[in-house]
Amino acid sequence: MSMKSPRKLTAGAIVLTLVAAGTLISGNAAQKNPIAYNKEGWVHLEKEEYKKAIFSFKNALHGNPKYREALIGLGQAYLHVEAYDQSYDLFTAALKIDPKSTDAHVGMGKTLTALGRYTDAIRSFDRALKLSEQNMDARYGTAHVYARLGKTIWAERTLGSILRIDPYHYESLLLMAEIKSGENRLREARQYVEKAIDGNSDSSRAYTTYGEILIREFLNTEDRDLLDEARNALSSAISIQPSGYQANRAMGYLSLIEKNNGDAVNYFRAAATDLESGPLLYSLAIANDRAGNQETALEDFLRAIKKDPADSLLRGRVEDFLVLRDYKIGNPLRVMLNRENSELALNRTRKNYPDQAVMYLRRSIMLNPMDIKARTLLMDYYQTEGFNRYYIDEMKEILRLGQDRTWQEKLSLAIMKRRDHLYHREGYSAEEPPRDVPVVLVLDFDPMGIVSPHPDAGGVIASHLSFVLGQFGRMKAVGIRARTAVECGLLCGGDHLEESLAKVEGAISAGEIEAVDYVIYGTFSESGNHIAVSGSVLDYRKGFIIGGFDLSESGPESLPQISLRAAKRIYDMVPFRGRVLKQNEDGILVNMGLFDGISPGEKLVIYKFQRRVLAGDRLKKRMLFTVRESDTLLSFAVPEQSFDLDSIDANDFVLPLKKLRARRIE
Repeated sequence: MSMKSPRKLTAGAIVLTLVAAGTLISGNAAQKNPIAYNKEGWVHLEKEEYKKAIFSFKNALHGNPKYREALIGLGQAYLHVEAYDQSYDLFTAALKIDPKSTDAHVGMGKTLTALGRYTDAIRSFDRALKLSEQNMDARYGTAHVYARLGKTIWAERTLGSILRIDPYHYESLLLMAEIKSGENRLREARQYVEKAIDGNSDSSRAYTTYGEILIREFLNTEDRDLLDEARNALSSAISIQPSGYQANRAMGYLSLIEKNNGDAVNYFRAAATDLESGPLLYSLAIANDRAGNQETALEDFLRAIKKDPADSLLRGRVEDFLVLRDYKIGNPLRVMLNRENSELALNRTRKNYPDQAVMYLRRSIMLNPMDIKARTLLMDYYQTEGFNRYYIDEMKEILRLGQDRTWQEKLSLAIMKRRDHLYHREGYSAEEPPRDVPVVLVLDFDPMGIVSPHPDAGGVIASHLSFVLGQFGRMKAVGIRARTAVECGLLCGGDHLEESLAKVEGAISAGEIEAVDYVIYGTFSESGNHIAVSGSVLDYRKGFIIGGFDLSESGPESLPQISLRAAKRIYDMVPFRGRVLKQNEDGILVNMGLFDGISPGEKLVIYKFQRRVLAGDRLKKRMLFTVRESDTLLSFAVPEQSFDLDSIDANDFVLPLKKLRARRIE
């Protein structure tokens, strides 16, 4: 097996660690051997009693840490409750013991699929098929990967071949139902679910899958009948397995949609009685927060982080929660997250990844505005980039926080040197020059496909993207606190875009947010630590799309990394312009500078309609300027034709020559 566990433990060490973490030995342990416990575990697994299955398999492994069947069974139980790191370790251990175990290869493939590692998942399924060519579960796994990648034709072909051999292959029927639902063929989806129920009426999974399909259809159409039907399906699943993980979680999600937050809390708690997982505790925290139980929500978030410290969406959501709920800077969780962001910033500084370093430094300061070390590093970055205004502003903030005389001397020296900078010479030392950059609003992203394990993940992604956009010039993003005025709950883009934009217009009219120029919206999918986002940039004033992006990231930094990549795409996509603030006999002063990517040597252009047009002349005149000096937010440019200065007026708009203007693409 070429893949390695992230922790690089030996098979024995993995098993001993997992067993020691939670083995419960019953009172008659001396009367049972590992074989009996393993048999008992598989019975519980078949009945979807995952918590009992986990305890039984752990007891089997307590007696024999290299019991392959128990390792595979425990891995499958963890897979069902979305504990993917644990299932990865267990299947790794099983494959070290028996590299030819088809069940272990299939289990590993399913785990890798959940983690978004699709290429590795396909390899695992291929290994299983080489060992057993007719293995239906491995074929299903391959189809599942195709479906996740959006290759539905390939997925349907593979599922069709499975169902010709085994017409009642349970997982294939349910996956086919999900695909048909995605194609807006709900009647066919229902038929596949009914066939799965006929084949295995004792399982709750078909009812749960159908309930989730109907929830997704409701999110697309807002047809209340679908929501009622989803509730009935999930109720049937819960009647079969009252503590069922997936069914209760889906019913909790449905309750959040209906804003029955107290019911959502109860359903998520019921799911947790089977087994707690990071995403489930996250869901419970969201429900408690929306129900007004803020301190309980904080406790749930803390438990979730302890359970799944590598969950990127969870960490981003908790950071927002602590800041937006105004927890004190000294809150232990806020201190911990501040420290971790600072460490990431230092790591990226050493690797010379400046954009990542700035992102983590700003996040660290958001969590602890008194973090002098982070502010000092950010100040040094501003100085390196030539952002003298921001460099001095950061130094003033450090001094305001009560630093010693040394900082006062540094500030005095910086102010003395400032006299040579353009913005000081032009009289903009006391306050920033007026800005004409477009305002960008990021709407909550909609879940694509399956119900998201993190119910409000679309809002978390939008919030983090809004935050990261703040480190780039050329635009002004609506801040994460102001964004709350236009949060869409669980319904935002897609078929709900018109309603969302009406809400935006209402917030603008009420003065809750600034007038908006561009709106970012789209869809996302997430599983494990994998996030995929498909976004569009809408010209809010003209009503058409000017660009889009499709990105994906995996790992414990998937949220910040995908936010940074999306921010860079948006930075390159959104048109921007400046304005003439002043002019003299040599040139013009414009309100675009280094922070906007305008450096000495850049070409700027001003278009003017000519007052008197002779035959053959163009109605619109183009005047070119070359930037001679740039500062943080200002540039001084000289004309290529000196007589063009006679046509210039204060407040004329200035465009960067090399920046393409917005083009309608939809």
